[in-house]
Amino acid sequence: MIKEKTDALTIRDLTLDYGTTRAVNDVNLALKPQELGCLLGPSGCGKSTLLRAIAGFHPLTSGEIWLEGKLLTNPSESVLAELRGVGMMFQDIALFPHLTVEQNIGFGLSDWPKSKAKARIGELLDLISLHNLGTRYPHELSGGQQQRVALARSMAPRPKVLLLDEPFSGLDTELRGRLTSEVRTILKGDGICSLLVTHDRREAFDFADRIAVMDDGHICQFDTSFNLYHEPVSPFVAHFVGPGEMVDAKVNDLRSVKTPFGVLKSDIDLGFEIGSDVRIFLRPDDLIQDDDSEHTATLVGKHFRGAHYLYEVRLDNGVLLGCFGLSQHDHKIGERFGVSLDIQHLVVFPK
Repeated sequence: MIKEKTDALTIRDLTLDYGTTRAVNDVNLALKPQELGCLLGPSGCGKSTLLRAIAGFHPLTSGEIWLEGKLLTNPSESVLAELRGVGMMFQDIALFPHLTVEQNIGFGLSDWPKSKAKARIGELLDLISLHNLGTRYPHELSGGQQQRVALARSMAPRPKVLLLDEPFSGLDTELRGRLTSEVRTILKGDGICSLLVTHDRREAFDFADRIAVMDDGHICQFDTSFNLYHEPVSPFVAHFVGPGEMVDAKVNDLRSVKTPFGVLKSDIDLGFEIGSDVRIFLRPDDLIQDDDSEHTATLVGKHFRGAHYLYEVRLDNGVLLGCFGLSQHDHKIGERFGVSLDIQHLVVFPK
Protein backbone atom coordinates (compact mmCIF):
# COMPACT_ATOMS: atom_id res chain seq x y z
CA MET A 1 0.00 0.00 0.00
CA ILE A 2 1.29 3.49 -0.88
CA LYS A 3 0.91 5.99 1.95
CA GLU A 4 -1.21 8.89 0.77
CA LYS A 5 -0.85 12.32 2.34
CA THR A 6 -4.63 12.63 2.22
CA ASP A 7 -5.16 9.57 4.45
CA ALA A 8 -6.07 10.21 8.08
CA LEU A 9 -4.85 6.77 9.12
CA THR A 10 -2.53 4.44 7.21
CA ILE A 11 -1.56 0.94 8.31
CA ARG A 12 1.13 -0.70 6.21
CA ASP A 13 2.29 -4.36 6.27
CA LEU A 14 1.38 -4.65 9.94
CA THR A 15 2.14 -7.81 11.95
CA LEU A 16 1.39 -8.19 15.68
CA ASP A 17 2.32 -11.05 18.02
CA TYR A 18 1.29 -12.17 21.48
CA GLY A 19 4.39 -14.08 22.59
CA THR A 20 4.70 -16.91 20.06
CA THR A 21 1.15 -16.43 18.78
CA ARG A 22 0.56 -14.33 15.67
CA ALA A 23 -2.53 -12.20 16.22
CA VAL A 24 -2.41 -9.93 13.15
CA ASN A 25 -0.59 -10.80 9.94
CA ASP A 26 0.40 -8.43 7.12
CA VAL A 27 -2.51 -6.01 7.44
CA ASN A 28 -2.88 -2.97 5.17
CA LEU A 29 -5.59 -0.39 5.75
CA ALA A 30 -6.18 3.32 5.08
CA LEU A 31 -8.94 5.67 6.22
CA LYS A 32 -9.64 9.04 4.66
CA PRO A 33 -10.27 12.18 6.73
CA GLN A 34 -13.76 12.09 8.30
CA GLU A 35 -14.27 8.51 7.12
CA LEU A 36 -15.94 6.01 9.45
CA GLY A 37 -14.35 2.58 9.21
CA CYS A 38 -15.03 -0.73 10.92
CA LEU A 39 -13.12 -3.90 11.78
CA LEU A 40 -15.67 -6.71 11.58
CA GLY A 41 -14.96 -10.32 12.42
CA PRO A 42 -15.43 -13.21 14.85
CA SER A 43 -13.91 -13.30 18.32
CA GLY A 44 -10.16 -13.93 18.24
CA CYS A 45 -9.62 -12.69 14.67
CA GLY A 46 -7.24 -9.89 15.77
CA LYS A 47 -9.47 -6.83 15.44
CA SER A 48 -9.12 -5.57 19.04
CA THR A 49 -5.37 -6.24 18.99
CA LEU A 50 -5.10 -4.09 15.87
CA LEU A 51 -7.07 -1.32 17.58
CA ARG A 52 -4.78 -1.46 20.62
CA ALA A 53 -1.71 -1.15 18.38
CA ILE A 54 -3.12 2.01 16.80
CA ALA A 55 -3.80 3.43 20.27
CA GLY A 56 -0.24 2.66 21.40
CA PHE A 57 -1.03 -0.19 23.80
CA HIS A 58 0.56 -3.03 21.80
CA PRO A 59 4.05 -3.13 20.18
CA LEU A 60 4.51 -3.88 16.49
CA THR A 61 6.32 -6.97 15.29
CA SER A 62 6.67 -5.45 11.83
CA GLY A 63 5.06 -2.77 9.69
CA GLU A 64 4.13 0.87 10.22
CA ILE A 65 1.23 3.02 11.37
CA TRP A 66 0.92 6.58 10.05
CA LEU A 67 -1.42 9.35 11.20
CA GLU A 68 -2.11 12.29 8.90
CA GLY A 69 1.10 11.63 6.97
CA LYS A 70 3.33 11.36 10.06
CA LEU A 71 4.88 8.13 11.33
CA LEU A 72 3.16 7.03 14.52
CA THR A 73 4.94 3.77 15.19
CA ASN A 74 7.11 0.97 13.79
CA PRO A 75 9.09 -1.78 15.58
CA SER A 76 11.96 0.59 16.47
CA GLU A 77 10.22 3.88 17.30
CA SER A 78 6.86 4.84 18.73
CA VAL A 79 5.01 7.99 19.77
CA LEU A 80 3.70 7.72 23.33
CA ALA A 81 0.03 6.76 23.54
CA GLU A 82 -0.93 10.02 25.28
CA LEU A 83 0.78 12.10 22.58
CA ARG A 84 -0.68 10.37 19.51
CA GLY A 85 -3.83 12.42 19.10
CA VAL A 86 -5.82 9.16 19.14
CA GLY A 87 -9.04 8.94 21.14
CA MET A 88 -10.52 5.71 22.44
CA MET A 89 -13.97 4.64 23.61
CA PHE A 90 -14.02 1.27 25.38
CA GLN A 91 -16.75 -1.27 26.11
CA ASP A 92 -16.91 0.02 29.69
CA ILE A 93 -17.96 3.66 29.35
CA ALA A 94 -16.71 4.38 32.92
CA LEU A 95 -18.16 7.85 33.46
CA PHE A 96 -16.99 9.56 36.63
CA PRO A 97 -19.99 9.31 39.01
CA HIS A 98 -18.98 12.35 41.08
CA LEU A 99 -18.71 14.62 38.01
CA THR A 100 -21.55 16.27 36.11
CA VAL A 101 -22.18 15.65 32.42
CA GLU A 102 -20.31 18.86 31.56
CA GLN A 103 -17.38 17.92 33.80
CA ASN A 104 -17.20 14.41 32.35
CA ILE A 105 -17.11 15.76 28.79
CA GLY A 106 -14.49 18.34 29.69
CA PHE A 107 -12.27 15.94 31.65
CA GLY A 108 -9.65 15.75 28.89
CA LEU A 109 -9.61 19.50 28.27
CA SER A 110 -7.72 20.58 31.40
CA ASP A 111 -4.89 22.08 29.33
CA TRP A 112 -7.29 24.06 27.10
CA PRO A 113 -8.04 27.72 27.80
CA LYS A 114 -11.21 27.85 29.91
CA SER A 115 -13.20 29.78 27.33
CA LYS A 116 -12.34 27.32 24.55
CA ALA A 117 -13.04 24.32 26.77
CA LYS A 118 -16.44 25.73 27.74
CA ALA A 119 -17.29 26.39 24.10
CA ARG A 120 -16.25 22.87 23.10
CA ILE A 121 -18.34 21.32 25.88
CA GLY A 122 -21.37 23.35 24.81
CA GLU A 123 -20.81 22.39 21.19
CA LEU A 124 -20.72 18.69 22.10
CA LEU A 125 -23.78 18.93 24.36
CA ASP A 126 -25.69 20.30 21.39
CA LEU A 127 -24.27 17.63 19.11
CA ILE A 128 -25.37 14.77 21.41
CA SER A 129 -28.73 16.49 22.11
CA LEU A 130 -28.14 16.82 25.86
CA HIS A 131 -27.74 20.60 26.05
CA ASN A 132 -30.30 20.84 28.90
CA LEU A 133 -28.70 18.07 30.98
CA GLY A 134 -25.17 19.41 31.45
CA THR A 135 -25.48 19.76 35.22
CA ARG A 136 -26.85 16.28 35.83
CA TYR A 137 -24.82 13.35 37.13
CA PRO A 138 -24.40 9.99 35.32
CA HIS A 139 -26.86 8.15 37.61
CA GLU A 140 -29.56 10.63 36.56
CA LEU A 141 -29.22 9.62 32.89
CA SER A 142 -30.55 6.72 30.87
CA GLY A 143 -28.15 4.12 29.46
CA GLY A 144 -28.31 5.67 26.01
CA GLN A 145 -27.65 9.15 27.38
CA GLN A 146 -24.65 7.87 29.35
CA GLN A 147 -23.29 6.31 26.16
CA ARG A 148 -23.57 9.62 24.33
CA VAL A 149 -21.77 11.43 27.15
CA ALA A 150 -18.94 8.89 26.99
CA LEU A 151 -18.72 9.45 23.24
CA ALA A 152 -18.63 13.23 23.69
CA ARG A 153 -15.87 12.87 26.31
CA SER A 154 -13.72 10.87 23.86
CA MET A 155 -14.42 13.41 21.10
CA ALA A 156 -13.78 16.51 23.20
CA PRO A 157 -10.01 16.94 22.57
CA ARG A 158 -10.66 16.64 18.81
CA PRO A 159 -8.61 13.46 18.26
CA LYS A 160 -7.16 12.90 14.81
CA VAL A 161 -8.79 9.48 14.86
CA LEU A 162 -11.28 7.98 17.32
CA LEU A 163 -11.18 4.24 18.09
CA LEU A 164 -14.32 2.50 19.37
CA ASP A 165 -13.86 -0.97 20.89
CA GLU A 166 -17.33 -2.61 20.85
CA PRO A 167 -18.84 0.29 22.83
CA PHE A 168 -22.43 -0.95 22.39
CA SER A 169 -21.92 -4.59 23.36
CA GLY A 170 -23.55 -4.25 26.80
CA LEU A 171 -26.77 -2.66 25.51
CA ASP A 172 -30.06 -4.29 24.58
CA THR A 173 -30.72 -4.88 20.88
CA GLU A 174 -33.15 -1.99 20.33
CA LEU A 175 -31.00 0.62 22.10
CA ARG A 176 -27.88 -0.72 20.41
CA GLY A 177 -29.37 -0.29 16.95
CA ARG A 178 -30.60 3.22 17.68
CA LEU A 179 -27.34 4.38 19.25
CA THR A 180 -25.19 3.03 16.42
CA SER A 181 -26.98 5.28 13.94
CA GLU A 182 -26.92 8.22 16.39
CA VAL A 183 -23.17 7.85 16.95
CA ARG A 184 -22.58 7.80 13.19
CA THR A 185 -24.54 11.04 12.81
CA ILE A 186 -22.68 12.67 15.72
CA LEU A 187 -19.23 11.69 14.39
CA LYS A 188 -20.11 12.83 10.88
CA GLY A 189 -21.35 16.11 12.33
CA ASP A 190 -18.01 16.66 14.08
CA GLY A 191 -15.90 15.42 11.16
CA ILE A 192 -13.84 12.93 13.19
CA CYS A 193 -12.27 9.94 11.42
CA SER A 194 -13.22 6.83 13.40
CA LEU A 195 -12.64 3.09 13.50
CA LEU A 196 -15.14 0.76 15.17
CA VAL A 197 -14.49 -2.82 16.28
CA THR A 198 -17.48 -5.18 16.30
CA HIS A 199 -18.55 -8.75 15.56
CA ASP A 200 -22.10 -7.62 14.71
CA ARG A 201 -22.63 -7.13 10.97
CA ARG A 202 -25.77 -5.02 11.42
CA GLU A 203 -23.86 -2.66 13.69
CA ALA A 204 -21.09 -2.45 11.10
CA PHE A 205 -23.58 -1.76 8.29
CA ASP A 206 -25.29 1.00 10.30
CA PHE A 207 -22.05 2.70 11.32
CA ALA A 208 -19.33 2.46 8.71
CA ASP A 209 -18.57 3.97 5.32
CA ARG A 210 -16.26 1.00 4.68
CA ILE A 211 -15.80 -2.26 6.55
CA ALA A 212 -12.73 -4.48 6.88
CA VAL A 213 -13.85 -8.09 7.34
CA MET A 214 -11.18 -9.94 9.35
CA ASP A 215 -10.47 -13.62 9.87
CA ASP A 216 -7.48 -15.29 11.56
CA GLY A 217 -5.45 -12.07 11.70
CA HIS A 218 -6.03 -11.11 8.05
CA ILE A 219 -8.22 -8.55 6.34
CA CYS A 220 -10.23 -10.58 3.84
CA GLN A 221 -11.98 -7.62 2.20
CA PHE A 222 -12.14 -3.88 2.90
CA ASP A 223 -15.16 -2.46 1.14
CA THR A 224 -18.58 -0.83 1.37
CA SER A 225 -21.48 -2.71 2.92
CA PHE A 226 -23.10 -3.04 -0.51
CA ASN A 227 -20.03 -4.62 -2.09
CA LEU A 228 -19.38 -6.94 0.85
CA TYR A 229 -22.93 -8.24 0.63
CA HIS A 230 -23.29 -8.44 -3.15
CA GLU A 231 -19.69 -8.95 -4.28
CA PRO A 232 -17.88 -10.92 -1.55
CA VAL A 233 -14.37 -12.04 -2.52
CA SER A 234 -14.48 -15.30 -0.55
CA PRO A 235 -16.97 -17.77 0.92
CA PHE A 236 -16.00 -16.62 4.42
CA VAL A 237 -16.93 -13.01 3.67
CA ALA A 238 -20.13 -14.12 1.92
CA HIS A 239 -21.31 -16.14 4.92
CA PHE A 240 -20.13 -13.68 7.58
CA VAL A 241 -21.99 -10.62 6.26
CA GLY A 242 -25.30 -12.40 5.72
CA PRO A 243 -27.10 -15.75 5.45
CA GLY A 244 -26.85 -17.82 2.29
CA GLU A 245 -26.10 -21.23 0.85
CA MET A 246 -23.72 -22.66 -1.73
CA VAL A 247 -25.21 -24.44 -4.76
CA ASP A 248 -23.22 -26.53 -7.24
CA ALA A 249 -23.10 -25.19 -10.81
CA LYS A 250 -21.10 -25.56 -14.03
CA VAL A 251 -19.65 -22.77 -16.15
CA ASN A 252 -21.68 -22.54 -19.35
CA ASP A 253 -19.68 -19.78 -21.02
CA LEU A 254 -17.60 -16.80 -19.90
CA ARG A 255 -20.67 -15.02 -18.53
CA SER A 256 -23.11 -17.75 -17.46
CA VAL A 257 -23.45 -20.90 -15.36
CA LYS A 258 -25.78 -23.91 -15.46
CA THR A 259 -27.69 -24.37 -12.18
CA PRO A 260 -30.69 -26.30 -10.84
CA PHE A 261 -32.70 -23.23 -11.91
CA GLY A 262 -31.37 -23.25 -15.46
CA VAL A 263 -28.72 -20.99 -16.96
CA LEU A 264 -27.90 -17.85 -14.94
CA LYS A 265 -26.14 -14.94 -16.63
CA SER A 266 -23.64 -12.41 -15.34
CA ASP A 267 -22.93 -8.86 -16.55
CA ILE A 268 -19.19 -9.50 -16.35
CA ASP A 269 -16.78 -12.29 -17.22
CA LEU A 270 -16.77 -14.85 -14.44
CA GLY A 271 -13.09 -15.71 -14.79
CA PHE A 272 -13.57 -19.50 -14.98
CA GLU A 273 -12.90 -21.98 -17.76
CA ILE A 274 -15.94 -23.20 -19.67
CA GLY A 275 -17.13 -26.53 -18.26
CA SER A 276 -15.46 -26.11 -14.86
CA ASP A 277 -17.35 -26.95 -11.68
CA VAL A 278 -18.15 -23.96 -9.45
CA ARG A 279 -20.45 -22.97 -6.63
CA ILE A 280 -22.88 -20.06 -6.62
CA PHE A 281 -23.81 -18.30 -3.40
CA LEU A 282 -27.54 -17.72 -3.00
CA ARG A 283 -29.04 -15.49 -0.31
CA PRO A 284 -32.68 -15.66 0.85
CA ASP A 285 -33.43 -12.46 -1.07
CA ASP A 286 -32.28 -14.15 -4.30
CA LEU A 287 -35.04 -16.77 -4.07
CA ILE A 288 -38.69 -15.72 -4.30
CA GLN A 289 -41.98 -17.55 -4.08
CA ASP A 290 -43.37 -17.82 -7.60
CA ASP A 291 -46.49 -19.90 -8.16
CA ASP A 292 -45.95 -19.75 -11.93
CA SER A 293 -42.44 -21.22 -11.76
CA GLU A 294 -41.66 -24.69 -13.10
CA HIS A 295 -39.32 -25.19 -10.13
CA THR A 296 -40.96 -26.27 -6.89
CA ALA A 297 -39.74 -26.59 -3.32
CA THR A 298 -40.96 -28.06 -0.04
CA LEU A 299 -41.18 -25.87 3.05
CA VAL A 300 -39.13 -27.48 5.83
CA GLY A 301 -38.70 -24.57 8.26
CA LYS A 302 -39.82 -21.00 8.84
CA HIS A 303 -38.95 -18.05 11.06
CA PHE A 304 -41.31 -15.11 11.56
CA ARG A 305 -39.60 -11.75 11.01
CA GLY A 306 -42.59 -9.39 11.22
CA ALA A 307 -42.99 -8.06 7.68
CA HIS A 308 -41.80 -11.36 6.21
CA TYR A 309 -41.01 -15.00 6.90
CA LEU A 310 -37.58 -16.48 6.42
CA TYR A 311 -38.42 -19.87 4.92
CA GLU A 312 -36.14 -22.88 4.66
CA VAL A 313 -37.07 -24.81 1.52
CA ARG A 314 -35.83 -28.04 -0.05
CA LEU A 315 -35.60 -28.15 -3.83
CA ASP A 316 -36.57 -31.28 -5.73
CA ASN A 317 -32.87 -32.20 -6.01
CA GLY A 318 -32.47 -32.05 -2.23
CA VAL A 319 -30.71 -28.67 -2.00
CA LEU A 320 -31.73 -26.59 1.04
CA LEU A 321 -32.08 -22.83 0.57
CA GLY A 322 -33.42 -19.79 2.38
CA CYS A 323 -36.30 -17.87 0.89
CA PHE A 324 -38.19 -14.74 1.95
CA GLY A 325 -41.99 -14.73 1.88
CA LEU A 326 -44.56 -12.11 2.84
CA SER A 327 -45.93 -12.63 6.35
CA GLN A 328 -49.48 -12.16 5.07
CA HIS A 329 -49.24 -15.73 3.70
CA ASP A 330 -48.66 -18.29 6.45
CA HIS A 331 -47.49 -21.39 4.59
CA LYS A 332 -47.38 -24.64 6.54
CA ILE A 333 -44.42 -26.97 7.01
CA GLY A 334 -44.49 -29.63 4.31
CA GLU A 335 -46.33 -27.40 1.84
CA ARG A 336 -45.00 -27.21 -1.71
CA PHE A 337 -44.91 -24.06 -3.83
CA GLY A 338 -43.13 -22.66 -6.86
CA VAL A 339 -39.85 -20.75 -6.49
CA SER A 340 -37.67 -18.78 -8.87
CA LEU A 341 -34.46 -16.79 -8.71
CA ASP A 342 -34.27 -13.01 -8.89
CA ILE A 343 -30.50 -12.38 -8.83
CA GLN A 344 -29.03 -8.95 -9.43
CA HIS A 345 -25.47 -9.97 -8.53
CA LEU A 346 -24.23 -13.44 -9.42
CA VAL A 347 -21.66 -14.60 -6.85
CA VAL A 348 -19.50 -17.51 -8.07
CA PHE A 349 -16.67 -19.35 -6.28
CA PRO A 350 -14.44 -22.21 -7.39
CA LYS A 351 -15.53 -25.62 -6.16
